[in-house]
Amino acid sequence: MPTRTGAQEEIVQRLMDLFARTLDHQGTCLETLELTYAQAKLMWRLEAGDTPSLKELAKRCGVDPSNLAGVVDQLTERRLVVSRPAVHDKRVRIVRLTADGVRLRRRLVACLAQNPSIEALSPEQQDELLQILREVA
Repeated sequence: MPTRTGAQEEIVQRLMDLFARTLDHQGTCLETLELTYAQAKLMWRLEAGDTPSLKELAKRCGVDPSNLAGVVDQLTERRLVVSRPAVHDKRVRIVRLTADGVRLRRRLVACLAQNPSIEALSPEQQDELLQILREVA
């Protein structure tokens, strides 16, 4: 039986292996959908009908608003988001998914959810994993 330290090290190693495989899968999804990581992260953090300020959206993405402005502009060019001044304060920029953006976000979520590592688990194992992740994440 492994020691507690040994078990923890194996947990970390297996999590890192899973993370690497998940990143590979994510890369495939992003390539298929022609999205950069920054664009996908923004779309992931922006729900349909949601209208956060650029500052709030940057906070959700864990980046500086100045770094997100260019990503918003790229997605605006693709007609996946719209950006406009807020009614209450014209200095505040509001971001919203377009109908095309909502459809692409659904495709992104569906693609990411088809993770081979997760699909290899039985439905019961997936439920167990979800419960553990709810407790620790």
